[in-house]
Amino acid sequence: MITKTIRLPEGLSAKINYRARKEDVDESDAIRQLIKLGLREYAVNLYKDRKMTLREASELADVSLREMLDLLMEHGIKGNVTLKQQQKALEYVDSLLKA
Repeated sequence: MITKTIRLPEGLSAKINYRARKEDVDESDAIRQLIKLGLREYAVNLYKDRKMTLREASELADVSLREMLDLLMEHGIKGNVTLKQQQKALEYVDSLLKA
């Protein structure tokens, strides 16, 4: 594990302490939890804005593809695959089955 030193505004520090008390964890764990939550939200937003693929978003969020799809659905975000791309994929699978 890598150690980083950061400066936190008092208000943010108080919120981290709140999370630590609520979750019954130490401050370091609370910070890691909040960073992970933030990365998930960031990945969701990048995917929504079509700035990354589903796979890239799942890797950034450190979740499986299935979990990423669940996260996207929780946020009301539909896939960014076009009908033409879906048809092309189906044609490809069909060609594999016929071979």
